[in-house]
Amino acid sequence: MSRSTVRCYVAIFGAVGLTGCGFRSAGTSAAGSGAAGGVTGIAGDHGSGTGGTSGPTGRGGTSAAGGTTPVATVDASVKDTSASANPDAANCGARNKVAMKVPPDILILLDRSGSMNDDVSNQTCRPDGGMGNIGGMGATTGCGADSKWAKVIPAITQVVSETEKDVNWGLKFFPDNSGNMCSVTNTAAVPVAPGNGAAVAAAIMGATSANGGVVGYNGTPTRNAEAGATMYLQSLTDTGPKFILLATDGLPTCAATAGQGDDSAGAPGAVDAARTAGFKTFVVGVATGGGAADTTLSNMANAGGLPRTGTPTYYPVSSSADLAAAIRTLIGVAATCTFQIGPPPTSDGKTALDHIDVFGDGVPITRDTTHANGYDYVDATMQSVQIYGPLCDQITSGTIRAVTVTFRCLIT
Repeated sequence: MSRSTVRCYVAIFGAVGLTGCGFRSAGTSAAGSGAAGGVTGIAGDHGSGTGGTSGPTGRGGTSAAGGTTPVATVDASVKDTSASANPDAANCGARNKVAMKVPPDILILLDRSGSMNDDVSNQTCRPDGGMGNIGGMGATTGCGADSKWAKVIPAITQVVSETEKDVNWGLKFFPDNSGNMCSVTNTAAVPVAPGNGAAVAAAIMGATSANGGVVGYNGTPTRNAEAGATMYLQSLTDTGPKFILLATDGLPTCAATAGQGDDSAGAPGAVDAARTAGFKTFVVGVATGGGAADTTLSNMANAGGLPRTGTPTYYPVSSSADLAAAIRTLIGVAATCTFQIGPPPTSDGKTALDHIDVFGDGVPITRDTTHANGYDYVDATMQSVQIYGPLCDQITSGTIRAVTVTFRCLIT
């Protein structure tokens, strides 16, 4: 018996939203001919149907409501009509499997130096109304609810909570212990993982003093923080693209040879090393006040590979709203064109990861191993595909609204 194929439809949809290239709710391309969309809406061939709880695959309509989990449908009733098609192809059967978009990993590298207790105009606050810095190691005073820390941390907890299903968030403080004001470990306060909204909020609250400021340490070891973040991200084994969100309020200190001295010359090199290792850094300056900090933070932003258009090239923020907008910009940049498609939907040898077709809004996307403009497998396991070049730009901008991957069902 000759070998033939059946086109097995495994629909993976990417819709532009908060995260750029995210899944549509299941059911937006749903089962047809009276078939249901529902809580786990099923992507059909040309389907039309009404909402339900877990509708079967249909053929012949437009869309159905409901559903939050994308379900990939292998529809063996859609046969290959070529001359070599095998009449027994329908024996392939129909299978359903969950298809997942690969989320990005973003590690927040958050400055908890004593100066984060100053206000957004970089003035210190004293209970007696006098001047002088009373922040620093173990500080529980400072500007409290008017501090830079208090102004910006609500944005982090809010955006992380709102996007925890689309982004694998993690959190790392610097410095991260009181034993050495220039010390930064290679671990994270909150390891990168999905659904980390509550964990990130709890860690931030644990670093917040009773008056709303930060329990901070004098020192801004940016170079060591970037190096520690790089080593931590290198330890992760998931396939998602990885980014560092660096939020700091001033010039880096803890120069390698000068203790607490200015490290403006060394910190950009550490950011560049992170980028070379595959981890771009998005630099946010928290009420930096301009001056020398502008130049250094812009140098770090340029080295990180995600500079802002204009001057300065880092993202300056002085309020929670500013920071929320900046973080959402990074989320848009981090939005991936990577889709997890494996393992194959059947284990009987009738589907294979090297027998797929990829479409953008129904138009074929060809495989391009040069990564100029097309799709390719992420790694040798072939369980994820990534779309590159202008086609990816069209996906993240919303010009291409849906990406579909179809398996060809093989019959021998």
